[in-house]
Amino acid sequence: MDSEDIKKIRNDLRKYVIYSRKSKFTGKGESVENQIEICKAYIKSKFDLNMKEEDIIIKQDEGFSGKDVRRPQFQEMMQLVKDKQVKMIVVYKLDRLSRNVLDFCEMYNELEQYNTKFVSVSESFDTTTSMGRAMLMITMTFAQLERETIAERIKDNMMELAKTGRWLGGNTPMGYESQKMEKFNINGKKVAIYKLSPINDELEIIKLIYTKYLELKSLTNLETFLLNNNLKTRRECDFARWGLKKILTNPVYAIADKDMFNYFKTNNMDIFNEEIDWDGTYGTMSYNKTGKTKMGRVILKDKEEWINAIGKHRGIIKGKDWVEVQMLLDSNQNKAYRLPIKNNSILSGILKCKYCGNLMRPKLRNVTLFNGDRKFNYICDLKMRSKGKKCNCSNINGNEGDNLVFAGIKRLANITGELYQELFKIIKNENYNKDKKNSELEVLEKKHNQNLISIKNYISRIQCIDKEILNDIQNKIKDLKQEDEEIVAKIKELKIEKSGSYTDQEFNQMIIYILDNYMDNFKELDLLSKRNFLKLFIKNCYTDGKDIYVDLIGSKKQTALGKSMFEDQIVLLSDNRE
Repeated sequence: MDSEDIKKIRNDLRKYVIYSRKSKFTGKGESVENQIEICKAYIKSKFDLNMKEEDIIIKQDEGFSGKDVRRPQFQEMMQLVKDKQVKMIVVYKLDRLSRNVLDFCEMYNELEQYNTKFVSVSESFDTTTSMGRAMLMITMTFAQLERETIAERIKDNMMELAKTGRWLGGNTPMGYESQKMEKFNINGKKVAIYKLSPINDELEIIKLIYTKYLELKSLTNLETFLLNNNLKTRRECDFARWGLKKILTNPVYAIADKDMFNYFKTNNMDIFNEEIDWDGTYGTMSYNKTGKTKMGRVILKDKEEWINAIGKHRGIIKGKDWVEVQMLLDSNQNKAYRLPIKNNSILSGILKCKYCGNLMRPKLRNVTLFNGDRKFNYICDLKMRSKGKKCNCSNINGNEGDNLVFAGIKRLANITGELYQELFKIIKNENYNKDKKNSELEVLEKKHNQNLISIKNYISRIQCIDKEILNDIQNKIKDLKQEDEEIVAKIKELKIEKSGSYTDQEFNQMIIYILDNYMDNFKELDLLSKRNFLKLFIKNCYTDGKDIYVDLIGSKKQTALGKSMFEDQIVLLSDNRE
Protein backbone atom coordinates (compact mmCIF):
# COMPACT_ATOMS: atom_id res chain seq x y z
CA MET A 1 0.00 0.00 0.00
CA ASP A 2 1.23 3.49 -0.73
CA SER A 3 1.22 6.34 1.79
CA GLU A 4 -2.10 7.69 0.50
CA ASP A 5 -3.84 4.35 1.15
CA ILE A 6 -2.34 4.17 4.66
CA LYS A 7 -3.55 7.70 5.37
CA LYS A 8 -7.09 6.78 4.28
CA ILE A 9 -7.06 3.76 6.58
CA ARG A 10 -5.92 5.87 9.56
CA ASN A 11 -8.71 8.39 8.94
CA ASP A 12 -11.35 5.67 8.52
CA LEU A 13 -13.46 5.66 11.72
CA ARG A 14 -14.39 1.97 11.39
CA LYS A 15 -12.51 -0.65 13.40
CA TYR A 16 -9.78 -3.18 12.73
CA VAL A 17 -10.73 -6.85 13.20
CA ILE A 18 -8.08 -9.40 14.12
CA TYR A 19 -9.18 -12.95 13.32
CA SER A 20 -7.39 -16.04 14.66
CA ARG A 21 -8.14 -19.74 14.42
CA LYS A 22 -6.63 -23.05 15.46
CA SER A 23 -8.16 -26.46 14.73
CA LYS A 24 -7.11 -27.96 18.06
CA PHE A 25 -4.56 -27.52 20.84
CA THR A 26 -1.38 -29.37 19.88
CA GLY A 27 1.40 -27.42 21.60
CA LYS A 28 2.80 -26.71 18.14
CA GLY A 29 2.48 -23.68 15.89
CA GLU A 30 1.17 -20.31 16.93
CA SER A 31 -1.59 -20.23 19.55
CA VAL A 32 -4.58 -17.96 18.98
CA GLU A 33 -3.16 -15.62 21.64
CA ASN A 34 0.19 -15.33 19.84
CA GLN A 35 -1.56 -14.79 16.51
CA ILE A 36 -3.49 -11.87 18.02
CA GLU A 37 -0.41 -10.22 19.55
CA ILE A 38 1.54 -10.50 16.28
CA CYS A 39 -1.37 -8.93 14.37
CA LYS A 40 -1.65 -6.07 16.90
CA ALA A 41 2.06 -5.30 16.55
CA TYR A 42 1.76 -5.37 12.75
CA ILE A 43 -1.18 -2.91 12.70
CA LYS A 44 0.68 -0.49 14.97
CA SER A 45 3.92 -0.59 13.01
CA LYS A 46 2.38 -0.55 9.53
CA PHE A 47 -0.75 1.60 9.80
CA ASP A 48 -1.34 3.36 13.09
CA LEU A 49 1.18 3.98 15.89
CA ASN A 50 -1.53 5.67 17.98
CA MET A 51 -3.94 2.75 17.73
CA LYS A 52 -5.81 1.98 20.97
CA GLU A 53 -7.29 -1.29 22.23
CA GLU A 54 -10.83 -0.01 21.63
CA ASP A 55 -9.97 0.42 17.92
CA ILE A 56 -9.63 -3.37 17.57
CA ILE A 57 -12.25 -6.15 17.61
CA ILE A 58 -10.89 -9.62 18.38
CA LYS A 59 -12.56 -12.68 16.84
CA GLN A 60 -11.14 -16.14 17.55
CA ASP A 61 -12.31 -19.66 16.70
CA GLU A 62 -10.37 -22.33 18.57
CA GLY A 63 -11.20 -25.96 17.81
CA PHE A 64 -12.60 -25.27 14.32
CA SER A 65 -11.23 -26.48 10.96
CA GLY A 66 -10.55 -24.09 8.09
CA LYS A 67 -12.20 -26.35 5.50
CA ASP A 68 -15.38 -24.27 5.57
CA VAL A 69 -16.74 -21.03 7.08
CA ARG A 70 -19.19 -22.59 9.54
CA ARG A 71 -17.42 -21.01 12.51
CA PRO A 72 -19.30 -18.82 15.02
CA GLN A 73 -16.71 -16.04 15.40
CA PHE A 74 -16.04 -15.93 11.65
CA GLN A 75 -19.77 -15.47 10.99
CA GLU A 76 -19.94 -12.68 13.58
CA MET A 77 -16.99 -10.97 11.89
CA MET A 78 -18.67 -11.08 8.46
CA GLN A 79 -21.85 -9.64 9.97
CA LEU A 80 -19.80 -6.71 11.29
CA VAL A 81 -18.47 -6.23 7.75
CA LYS A 82 -22.03 -6.12 6.40
CA ASP A 83 -22.93 -3.62 9.12
CA LYS A 84 -20.11 -1.38 7.81
CA GLN A 85 -18.17 -1.49 11.07
CA VAL A 86 -14.91 -2.98 9.74
CA LYS A 87 -12.19 -1.16 7.77
CA MET A 88 -9.64 -3.99 7.77
CA ILE A 89 -9.40 -7.69 8.61
CA VAL A 90 -5.94 -8.80 9.77
CA VAL A 91 -4.88 -12.44 10.09
CA TYR A 92 -1.58 -14.00 11.08
CA LYS A 93 -1.63 -16.39 8.14
CA LEU A 94 -3.96 -16.88 5.21
CA ASP A 95 -4.99 -20.46 6.07
CA ARG A 96 -6.18 -19.25 9.50
CA LEU A 97 -9.03 -17.59 7.62
CA SER A 98 -9.88 -20.33 5.13
CA ARG A 99 -8.45 -23.38 3.36
CA ASN A 100 -11.13 -23.41 0.70
CA VAL A 101 -10.58 -21.35 -2.48
CA LEU A 102 -14.27 -20.95 -3.27
CA ASP A 103 -15.11 -19.82 0.29
CA PHE A 104 -12.25 -17.35 0.29
CA CYS A 105 -13.18 -15.91 -3.13
CA GLU A 106 -16.76 -15.36 -1.99
CA MET A 107 -15.56 -13.75 1.23
CA TYR A 108 -13.04 -11.53 -0.58
CA ASN A 109 -15.69 -10.31 -3.04
CA GLU A 110 -17.85 -9.43 -0.04
CA LEU A 111 -14.98 -7.47 1.54
CA GLU A 112 -14.50 -5.49 -1.65
CA GLN A 113 -18.23 -4.76 -1.79
CA TYR A 114 -18.06 -3.12 1.67
CA ASN A 115 -14.66 -1.50 1.08
CA THR A 116 -12.97 -3.61 3.75
CA LYS A 117 -9.22 -4.27 3.39
CA PHE A 118 -7.58 -7.62 4.03
CA VAL A 119 -4.05 -8.24 5.33
CA SER A 120 -2.15 -11.46 5.99
CA VAL A 121 0.84 -10.71 8.23
CA SER A 122 3.00 -13.75 7.38
CA GLU A 123 2.54 -13.62 3.60
CA SER A 124 2.55 -9.76 3.45
CA PHE A 125 -0.10 -9.66 0.69
CA ASP A 126 -0.97 -6.25 -0.75
CA THR A 127 -4.49 -6.80 -2.07
CA THR A 128 -4.70 -3.35 -3.63
CA THR A 129 -2.59 -4.52 -6.59
CA SER A 130 -3.49 -7.05 -9.31
CA MET A 131 -0.25 -9.00 -8.66
CA GLY A 132 -1.06 -9.16 -4.95
CA ARG A 133 -4.53 -10.51 -5.67
CA ALA A 134 -3.13 -13.10 -8.08
CA MET A 135 -0.57 -14.29 -5.51
CA LEU A 136 -3.35 -14.47 -2.93
CA MET A 137 -5.42 -16.80 -5.13
CA ILE A 138 -2.40 -18.97 -5.96
CA THR A 139 -1.64 -19.39 -2.26
CA MET A 140 -5.27 -20.29 -1.54
CA THR A 141 -5.23 -22.88 -4.33
CA PHE A 142 -2.18 -24.58 -2.79
CA ALA A 143 -3.78 -24.45 0.68
CA GLN A 144 -6.85 -26.29 -0.63
CA LEU A 145 -4.65 -28.73 -2.54
CA GLU A 146 -2.77 -29.51 0.67
CA ARG A 147 -6.02 -30.16 2.56
CA GLU A 148 -7.40 -32.45 -0.17
CA THR A 149 -4.06 -34.28 -0.39
CA ILE A 150 -4.15 -34.94 3.36
CA ALA A 151 -7.72 -36.29 3.03
CA GLU A 152 -6.67 -38.58 0.18
CA ARG A 153 -3.66 -39.77 2.19
CA ILE A 154 -5.91 -40.68 5.14
CA LYS A 155 -8.20 -42.64 2.83
CA ASP A 156 -5.20 -44.45 1.29
CA ASN A 157 -3.99 -45.36 4.77
CA MET A 158 -7.45 -46.73 5.58
CA MET A 159 -7.33 -48.87 2.45
CA GLU A 160 -3.92 -50.22 3.47
CA LEU A 161 -5.26 -51.12 6.91
CA ALA A 162 -8.22 -52.84 5.27
CA LYS A 163 -5.78 -55.28 3.65
CA THR A 164 -4.98 -56.73 7.06
CA GLY A 165 -8.56 -57.16 8.31
CA ARG A 166 -7.28 -56.41 11.78
CA TRP A 167 -8.87 -54.66 14.74
CA LEU A 168 -7.52 -51.11 15.10
CA GLY A 169 -8.24 -50.64 18.79
CA GLY A 170 -10.85 -48.92 20.94
CA ASN A 171 -13.92 -50.48 22.60
CA THR A 172 -14.60 -53.88 21.10
CA PRO A 173 -18.18 -54.69 20.01
CA MET A 174 -20.23 -56.92 22.30
CA GLY A 175 -19.38 -60.56 21.55
CA TYR A 176 -15.68 -59.99 20.86
CA GLU A 177 -12.46 -59.13 22.62
CA SER A 178 -9.15 -57.92 21.24
CA GLN A 179 -6.54 -60.65 20.77
CA LYS A 180 -2.85 -59.84 20.21
CA MET A 181 -1.01 -61.47 17.30
CA GLU A 182 2.60 -61.13 16.20
CA LYS A 183 3.92 -60.94 12.65
CA PHE A 184 7.07 -59.90 10.84
CA ASN A 185 7.06 -56.74 8.72
CA ILE A 186 8.92 -56.20 5.43
CA ASN A 187 12.12 -55.42 7.33
CA GLY A 188 11.94 -58.66 9.26
CA LYS A 189 11.00 -56.89 12.49
CA LYS A 190 8.42 -58.46 14.79
CA VAL A 191 5.32 -56.26 15.22
CA ALA A 192 2.11 -56.68 17.21
CA ILE A 193 -1.30 -56.53 15.52
CA TYR A 194 -4.75 -57.32 16.91
CA LYS A 195 -7.79 -59.27 15.76
CA LEU A 196 -11.24 -59.87 17.21
CA SER A 197 -11.63 -63.02 19.25
CA PRO A 198 -15.11 -64.42 20.13
CA ILE A 199 -16.77 -64.30 23.56
CA ASN A 200 -19.25 -67.12 23.06
CA ASP A 201 -21.79 -66.22 25.79
CA GLU A 202 -22.12 -62.69 24.42
CA LEU A 203 -22.35 -63.88 20.81
CA GLU A 204 -25.32 -66.08 21.74
CA ILE A 205 -27.17 -62.94 22.86
CA ILE A 206 -26.19 -61.16 19.62
CA LYS A 207 -27.59 -64.05 17.55
CA LEU A 208 -30.83 -63.89 19.55
CA ILE A 209 -31.08 -60.12 18.97
CA TYR A 210 -30.89 -60.57 15.19
CA THR A 211 -33.31 -63.53 15.20
CA LYS A 212 -35.93 -61.78 17.36
CA TYR A 213 -35.72 -58.54 15.40
CA LEU A 214 -36.49 -60.39 12.17
CA GLU A 215 -39.40 -62.02 13.99
CA LEU A 216 -40.78 -58.99 15.88
CA LYS A 217 -39.86 -56.37 13.23
CA SER A 218 -39.76 -53.62 15.87
CA LEU A 219 -37.00 -52.18 18.06
CA THR A 220 -39.56 -51.36 20.77
CA ASN A 221 -40.83 -54.94 20.89
CA LEU A 222 -37.27 -56.27 20.79
CA GLU A 223 -36.35 -54.05 23.75
CA THR A 224 -39.36 -55.35 25.71
CA PHE A 225 -38.47 -59.00 24.92
CA LEU A 226 -34.88 -58.60 26.16
CA LEU A 227 -36.00 -56.69 29.26
CA ASN A 228 -38.57 -59.28 30.27
CA ASN A 229 -36.10 -62.12 29.74
CA ASN A 230 -33.42 -60.43 31.88
CA LEU A 231 -30.90 -60.27 29.04
CA LYS A 232 -28.27 -57.64 29.76
CA THR A 233 -25.47 -55.78 28.01
CA ARG A 234 -21.82 -56.48 28.66
CA ARG A 235 -21.97 -53.99 31.55
CA GLU A 236 -25.06 -55.63 33.06
CA CYS A 237 -27.40 -52.85 31.91
CA ASP A 238 -30.77 -53.21 30.19
CA PHE A 239 -30.66 -52.94 26.41
CA ALA A 240 -31.99 -49.66 25.01
CA ARG A 241 -33.35 -49.08 21.50
CA TRP A 242 -30.41 -46.92 20.36
CA GLY A 243 -27.95 -49.59 21.55
CA LEU A 244 -29.88 -52.32 19.77
CA LYS A 245 -29.87 -50.34 16.54
CA LYS A 246 -26.10 -49.92 16.85
CA ILE A 247 -25.71 -53.71 17.15
CA LEU A 248 -28.08 -54.42 14.26
CA THR A 249 -26.27 -52.04 11.87
CA ASN A 250 -22.74 -53.21 12.71
CA PRO A 251 -21.28 -55.29 9.82
CA VAL A 252 -18.77 -56.89 12.20
CA TYR A 253 -21.31 -59.64 13.05
CA ALA A 254 -21.98 -60.51 9.39
CA ILE A 255 -20.28 -63.36 7.54
CA ALA A 256 -18.22 -62.02 4.61
CA ASP A 257 -20.16 -63.76 1.84
CA LYS A 258 -21.57 -62.82 -1.59
CA ASP A 259 -24.69 -61.22 -0.09
CA MET A 260 -22.53 -58.79 1.90
CA PHE A 261 -20.39 -58.00 -1.14
CA ASN A 262 -23.48 -57.27 -3.26
CA TYR A 263 -24.98 -55.08 -0.52
CA PHE A 264 -21.84 -52.92 -0.31
CA LYS A 265 -21.58 -52.72 -4.10
CA THR A 266 -25.26 -51.77 -4.55
CA ASN A 267 -24.91 -48.99 -1.95
CA ASN A 268 -21.79 -47.54 -3.67
CA MET A 269 -19.59 -48.36 -0.69
CA ASP A 270 -15.82 -48.91 -0.95
CA ILE A 271 -14.86 -52.60 -0.95
CA PHE A 272 -11.27 -53.68 -0.58
CA ASN A 273 -11.24 -57.41 -1.36
CA GLU A 274 -12.18 -58.96 -4.70
CA GLU A 275 -15.61 -60.61 -5.04
CA ILE A 276 -14.08 -64.11 -5.18
CA ASP A 277 -12.62 -63.59 -1.67
CA TRP A 278 -16.06 -63.07 -0.14
CA ASP A 279 -16.57 -66.82 0.32
CA GLY A 280 -18.11 -66.93 3.82
CA THR A 281 -14.96 -68.06 5.64
CA TYR A 282 -14.44 -64.98 7.79
CA GLY A 283 -16.40 -62.04 9.18
CA THR A 284 -16.73 -58.48 7.87
CA MET A 285 -14.76 -55.41 8.97
CA SER A 286 -15.74 -51.83 8.18
CA TYR A 287 -13.25 -48.99 8.60
CA ASN A 288 -13.77 -45.21 8.65
CA LYS A 289 -17.28 -45.72 10.05
CA THR A 290 -17.28 -43.06 12.73
CA GLY A 291 -16.18 -39.48 13.10
CA LYS A 292 -16.44 -36.69 15.66
CA THR A 293 -18.39 -33.45 15.68
CA LYS A 294 -16.75 -30.15 16.67
CA MET A 295 -18.13 -30.74 20.17
CA GLY A 296 -16.38 -34.14 20.36
CA ARG A 297 -19.52 -36.29 20.00
CA VAL A 298 -18.98 -39.56 18.08
CA ILE A 299 -21.25 -39.87 15.03
CA LEU A 300 -21.79 -42.52 12.37
CA LYS A 301 -20.55 -41.42 8.93
CA ASP A 302 -22.51 -41.89 5.72
CA LYS A 303 -22.19 -45.43 4.37
CA GLU A 304 -20.51 -44.11 1.22
CA GLU A 305 -17.49 -43.20 3.38
CA TRP A 306 -17.08 -46.68 4.88
CA ILE A 307 -14.26 -48.94 3.69
CA ASN A 308 -15.37 -52.56 3.89
CA ALA A 309 -13.08 -55.58 4.00
CA ILE A 310 -12.81 -59.19 5.11
CA GLY A 311 -11.71 -59.50 8.73
CA LYS A 312 -9.63 -62.06 10.60
CA HIS A 313 -12.51 -63.06 12.88
CA ARG A 314 -15.46 -65.39 12.33
CA GLY A 315 -18.85 -63.83 11.52
CA ILE A 316 -22.05 -65.21 13.10
CA ILE A 317 -24.91 -63.73 11.00
CA LYS A 318 -25.51 -64.84 7.41
CA GLY A 319 -25.13 -62.06 4.88
CA LYS A 320 -28.73 -62.37 3.63
CA ASP A 321 -30.07 -62.07 7.20
CA TRP A 322 -27.90 -59.02 7.93
CA VAL A 323 -29.07 -57.36 4.69
CA GLU A 324 -32.70 -58.16 5.52
CA VAL A 325 -32.26 -56.49 8.91
CA GLN A 326 -30.92 -53.33 7.21
CA MET A 327 -33.86 -53.23 4.81
CA LEU A 328 -36.30 -53.63 7.71
CA LEU A 329 -34.57 -50.87 9.71
CA ASP A 330 -34.66 -48.56 6.68
CA SER A 331 -38.31 -49.38 6.06
CA ASN A 332 -39.30 -48.57 9.66
CA GLN A 333 -37.28 -45.36 9.61
CA ASN A 334 -38.80 -44.21 6.32
CA LYS A 335 -42.38 -44.65 7.48
CA ALA A 336 -44.31 -41.41 7.88
CA TYR A 337 -42.98 -39.87 11.08
CA ARG A 338 -45.50 -38.11 13.28
CA LEU A 339 -44.12 -35.30 15.40
CA PRO A 340 -44.86 -35.95 19.06
CA ILE A 341 -47.67 -33.77 20.35
CA LYS A 342 -46.36 -31.28 22.86
CA ASN A 343 -47.35 -31.79 26.48
CA ASN A 344 -46.89 -29.36 29.34
CA SER A 345 -45.65 -31.78 31.98
CA ILE A 346 -43.52 -29.82 34.45
CA LEU A 347 -42.48 -32.89 36.46
CA SER A 348 -40.98 -34.63 33.40
CA GLY A 349 -37.40 -35.57 34.29
CA ILE A 350 -38.12 -34.96 38.01
CA LEU A 351 -40.81 -37.43 39.12
CA LYS A 352 -39.64 -41.02 39.67
CA CYS A 353 -41.24 -44.36 40.46
CA LYS A 354 -40.88 -45.24 44.15
CA TYR A 355 -40.64 -48.98 43.41
CA CYS A 356 -38.00 -49.24 40.66
CA GLY A 357 -36.45 -45.73 40.59
CA ASN A 358 -37.16 -45.14 36.90
CA LEU A 359 -38.52 -41.83 35.67
CA MET A 360 -42.26 -41.40 35.30
CA ARG A 361 -42.83 -40.48 31.63
CA PRO A 362 -45.71 -38.26 30.47
CA LYS A 363 -48.11 -39.92 28.02
CA LEU A 364 -50.88 -37.94 26.33
CA ARG A 365 -54.50 -39.08 26.27
CA ASN A 366 -57.21 -38.27 23.77
CA VAL A 367 -58.96 -35.93 26.20
CA THR A 368 -58.88 -32.13 26.18
CA LEU A 369 -59.41 -30.21 29.41
CA PHE A 370 -61.57 -27.09 29.75
CA ASN A 371 -58.45 -24.84 29.54
CA GLY A 372 -57.43 -26.37 26.20
CA ASP A 373 -54.57 -28.53 27.55
CA ARG A 374 -54.34 -32.19 26.58
CA LYS A 375 -54.82 -34.59 29.45
CA PHE A 376 -51.83 -36.83 30.22
CA ASN A 377 -50.72 -39.49 32.66
CA TYR A 378 -47.36 -40.16 34.26
CA ILE A 379 -46.33 -43.77 33.54
CA CYS A 380 -43.29 -45.59 34.93
CA ASP A 381 -40.70 -45.93 32.15
CA LEU A 382 -39.77 -49.49 33.17
CA LYS A 383 -43.44 -50.46 33.31
CA MET A 384 -43.95 -49.02 29.82
CA ARG A 385 -40.89 -50.73 28.30
CA SER A 386 -41.61 -54.11 29.93
CA LYS A 387 -45.34 -53.93 29.15
CA GLY A 388 -46.06 -54.05 32.90
CA LYS A 389 -44.03 -57.19 33.70
CA LYS A 390 -41.10 -55.52 35.49
CA CYS A 391 -43.03 -52.85 37.41
CA ASN A 392 -46.75 -52.38 38.09
CA CYS A 393 -46.77 -48.90 39.64
CA SER A 394 -50.18 -47.29 39.02
CA ASN A 395 -50.36 -44.40 36.56
CA ILE A 396 -51.19 -40.99 37.96
CA ASN A 397 -53.04 -38.05 36.46
CA GLY A 398 -50.25 -35.78 35.18
CA ASN A 399 -52.20 -32.51 34.97
CA GLU A 400 -53.43 -32.74 38.56
CA GLY A 401 -50.11 -34.09 39.80
CA ASP A 402 -48.23 -31.07 38.40
CA ASN A 403 -50.73 -28.68 39.97
CA LEU A 404 -50.53 -30.52 43.27
CA VAL A 405 -46.73 -30.35 43.52
CA PHE A 406 -46.56 -26.68 42.55
CA ALA A 407 -49.38 -25.75 44.95
CA GLY A 408 -47.59 -27.59 47.78
CA ILE A 409 -44.30 -25.80 47.13
CA LYS A 410 -46.09 -22.45 46.83
CA ARG A 411 -47.76 -22.99 50.21
CA LEU A 412 -44.47 -23.97 51.87
CA ALA A 413 -42.61 -21.11 50.13
CA ASN A 414 -44.98 -18.43 51.40
CA ILE A 415 -43.21 -15.87 53.60
CA THR A 416 -44.83 -17.50 56.64
CA GLY A 417 -44.38 -21.01 55.22
CA GLU A 418 -41.98 -23.79 56.25
CA LEU A 419 -39.56 -23.53 53.32
CA TYR A 420 -39.18 -19.75 53.50
CA GLN A 421 -38.63 -19.80 57.26
CA GLU A 422 -36.18 -22.69 56.99
CA LEU A 423 -34.08 -20.74 54.48
CA PHE A 424 -34.09 -17.65 56.71
CA LYS A 425 -33.04 -19.82 59.65
CA ILE A 426 -30.14 -21.26 57.65
CA ILE A 427 -28.97 -17.80 56.53
CA LYS A 428 -29.24 -16.44 60.08
CA ASN A 429 -27.28 -19.40 61.41
CA GLU A 430 -24.68 -18.98 58.66
CA ASN A 431 -24.28 -15.28 59.54
CA TYR A 432 -23.78 -16.23 63.21
CA ASN A 433 -21.27 -18.93 62.29
CA LYS A 434 -19.52 -16.55 59.94
CA ASP A 435 -19.15 -13.89 62.69
CA LYS A 436 -18.01 -16.56 65.14
CA LYS A 437 -15.41 -17.87 62.70
CA ASN A 438 -14.18 -14.36 61.91
CA SER A 439 -13.69 -13.70 65.62
CA GLU A 440 -11.89 -17.01 66.17
CA LEU A 441 -9.76 -16.39 63.08
CA GLU A 442 -8.75 -12.96 64.35
CA VAL A 443 -7.65 -14.40 67.74
CA LEU A 444 -5.66 -17.21 66.11
CA GLU A 445 -3.88 -14.91 63.67
CA LYS A 446 -2.95 -12.59 66.56
CA LYS A 447 -1.60 -15.55 68.56
CA HIS A 448 0.34 -16.77 65.47
CA ASN A 449 2.08 -13.38 65.15
CA GLN A 450 2.90 -13.32 68.89
CA ASN A 451 4.46 -16.80 68.63
CA LEU A 452 6.65 -15.75 65.71
CA ILE A 453 7.90 -12.73 67.69
CA SER A 454 8.58 -14.88 70.79
CA ILE A 455 10.51 -17.47 68.76
CA LYS A 456 12.58 -14.71 67.15
CA ASN A 457 13.35 -13.18 70.55
CA TYR A 458 14.38 -16.50 72.09
CA ILE A 459 16.69 -17.24 69.14
CA SER A 460 18.36 -13.82 69.43
CA ARG A 461 19.02 -14.42 73.16
CA ILE A 462 20.68 -17.82 72.74
CA GLN A 463 24.17 -16.33 72.26
CA CYS A 464 23.90 -14.28 75.48
CA ILE A 465 22.55 -16.85 77.95
CA ASP A 466 24.29 -19.30 80.27
CA LYS A 467 24.75 -22.87 79.12
CA GLU A 468 22.79 -24.05 82.17
CA ILE A 469 19.51 -22.64 80.84
CA LEU A 470 20.20 -23.29 77.13
CA ASN A 471 18.18 -26.51 77.15
CA ASP A 472 15.20 -24.70 78.69
CA ILE A 473 15.26 -22.03 75.95
CA GLN A 474 15.52 -24.65 73.22
CA ASN A 475 12.55 -26.55 74.67
CA LYS A 476 10.49 -23.33 74.80
CA ILE A 477 11.28 -22.66 71.12
CA LYS A 478 10.32 -26.24 70.26
CA ASP A 479 7.00 -25.96 72.16
CA LEU A 480 6.19 -22.62 70.52
CA LYS A 481 6.86 -24.04 67.05
CA GLN A 482 4.67 -27.07 67.72
CA GLU A 483 1.86 -24.82 69.04
CA ASP A 484 2.22 -22.54 66.03
CA GLU A 485 1.92 -25.44 63.56
CA GLU A 486 -1.44 -26.35 65.12
CA ILE A 487 -2.57 -22.70 64.96
CA VAL A 488 -1.61 -22.40 61.27
CA ALA A 489 -3.52 -25.62 60.47
CA LYS A 490 -6.59 -24.30 62.33
CA ILE A 491 -6.36 -20.93 60.52
CA LYS A 492 -6.26 -22.74 57.16
CA GLU A 493 -9.28 -24.88 58.12
CA LEU A 494 -11.33 -21.84 59.22
CA LYS A 495 -10.55 -19.97 56.00
CA ILE A 496 -11.79 -22.92 53.94
CA GLU A 497 -14.98 -23.20 56.03
CA LYS A 498 -15.51 -19.45 55.80
CA SER A 499 -15.27 -19.55 52.03
CA GLY A 500 -17.72 -22.50 51.75
CA SER A 501 -20.19 -20.96 54.21
CA TYR A 502 -20.29 -17.73 52.23
CA THR A 503 -21.12 -19.65 49.05
CA ASP A 504 -24.00 -21.48 50.78
CA GLN A 505 -25.32 -18.19 52.13
CA GLU A 506 -25.27 -16.61 48.66
CA PHE A 507 -27.12 -19.63 47.26
CA ASN A 508 -29.89 -19.45 49.87
CA GLN A 509 -30.27 -15.70 49.42
CA MET A 510 -30.63 -16.32 45.70
CA ILE A 511 -33.38 -18.89 46.39
CA ILE A 512 -35.30 -16.35 48.50
CA TYR A 513 -34.89 -13.74 45.75
CA ILE A 514 -36.36 -16.19 43.23
CA LEU A 515 -39.24 -17.04 45.55
CA ASP A 516 -40.05 -13.34 46.00
CA ASN A 517 -39.85 -12.46 42.32
CA TYR A 518 -40.93 -15.49 40.31
CA MET A 519 -43.29 -17.68 42.33
CA ASP A 520 -46.32 -15.52 41.52
CA ASN A 521 -45.36 -15.40 37.82
CA PHE A 522 -44.74 -19.13 37.50
CA LYS A 523 -47.49 -19.65 34.92
CA GLU A 524 -45.90 -17.05 32.63
CA LEU A 525 -42.59 -19.00 32.39
CA ASP A 526 -41.84 -21.30 29.46
CA LEU A 527 -41.88 -25.07 30.06
CA LEU A 528 -38.10 -25.52 30.47
CA SER A 529 -37.91 -22.60 32.92
CA LYS A 530 -40.77 -24.11 34.98
CA ARG A 531 -38.89 -27.42 35.26
CA ASN A 532 -35.63 -25.70 36.20
CA PHE A 533 -37.53 -23.56 38.71
CA LEU A 534 -38.89 -26.64 40.50
CA LYS A 535 -35.45 -28.31 40.50
CA LEU A 536 -34.20 -25.43 42.66
CA PHE A 537 -36.39 -26.65 45.52
CA ILE A 538 -36.92 -30.37 44.89
CA LYS A 539 -34.20 -32.85 45.89
CA ASN A 540 -36.29 -35.97 45.28
CA CYS A 541 -39.78 -36.44 43.90
CA TYR A 542 -41.37 -39.86 43.51
CA THR A 543 -44.72 -41.62 43.54
CA ASP A 544 -46.09 -44.99 44.54
CA GLY A 545 -49.18 -44.55 42.36
CA LYS A 546 -51.14 -43.26 45.37
CA ASP A 547 -49.17 -40.33 46.80
CA ILE A 548 -46.51 -38.00 45.47
CA TYR A 549 -43.58 -37.59 47.87
CA VAL A 550 -41.36 -34.51 47.72
CA ASP A 551 -38.01 -34.01 49.51
CA LEU A 552 -37.29 -30.30 49.58
CA ILE A 553 -33.70 -29.07 49.38
CA GLY A 554 -32.53 -27.77 52.76
CA SER A 555 -35.36 -29.44 54.70
CA LYS A 556 -35.21 -32.61 56.79
CA LYS A 557 -38.93 -33.17 56.35
CA GLN A 558 -40.61 -35.00 53.53
CA THR A 559 -43.85 -33.54 52.23
CA ALA A 560 -46.47 -36.05 51.10
CA LEU A 561 -48.87 -34.82 48.46
CA GLY A 562 -51.76 -37.25 48.36
CA LYS A 563 -53.71 -38.85 45.54
CA SER A 564 -56.42 -41.46 45.70
CA MET A 565 -56.30 -44.62 43.63
CA PHE A 566 -58.77 -43.03 41.22
CA GLU A 567 -56.58 -41.04 38.85
CA ASP A 568 -59.10 -38.19 38.43
CA GLN A 569 -59.34 -37.41 42.16
CA ILE A 570 -56.31 -35.80 43.81
CA VAL A 571 -56.25 -34.22 47.27
CA LEU A 572 -53.51 -32.47 49.21
CA LEU A 573 -52.47 -34.26 52.41
CA SER A 574 -51.75 -31.82 55.21
CA ASP A 575 -49.34 -33.91 57.24
CA ASN A 576 -45.52 -33.65 57.01
CA ARG A 577 -43.87 -36.99 57.52
CA GLU A 578 -40.43 -37.32 59.05
